[in-house]
Amino acid sequence: MKTFSLLLAGVLFSTVVFANGIDEPGESAASVAVTNPAGGSLFKLFYKAEESGTVKVSIFNTKKKLVFTETLRHVSGFLRPYNFDGLAAGDYSIQIEDNSGKRVEEITYGLDRVEKLVSLIKLADEGKYLISVKTKSTDKVNINVYNEFDQLIHSQVKRVEDNFAEVLNLKNINKFTIEVSDNQGLLKSIKN
Repeated sequence: MKTFSLLLAGVLFSTVVFANGIDEPGESAASVAVTNPAGGSLFKLFYKAEESGTVKVSIFNTKKKLVFTETLRHVSGFLRPYNFDGLAAGDYSIQIEDNSGKRVEEITYGLDRVEKLVSLIKLADEGKYLISVKTKSTDKVNINVYNEFDQLIHSQVKRVEDNFAEVLNLKNINKFTIEVSDNQGLLKSIKN
């Protein structure tokens, strides 16, 4: 009888384990973005979740060595600056863990900054906007337009060599946001 009870307990345990699966962190349902708007050593982490909880932020270098960690409690959203001044140039990963899983954002921190001048100008013509970019090197620039519900309605990638300019015609769109970004993050944004 004792053997049968042990066998029954083993089967029951195996069933529970297989039914529940392995509890590994999945990808977080939270919205996460890392930007480097000035192109310097300051990176900004944006986090927004549906409900409050504990969020752990960890920063790892290229060799997967932990260089910084912090835990934020009872938060549903935040904007945190992280200064990489004093760290070696290279690739880093920012890991965000919350109640629903984890997410990893890869960034590159470089000491040599590419200077860009971006302007968004509303023209006299109704609904037309001039986007111009001036840079010292060849680069790619992303231009995204979102409607009033933050849904992407237009997206394009432009290769910029020294200067670039383009007119966007948004005459039939009442409310929108134009964002210009590069691989380092958001450069300029205008909301109408």
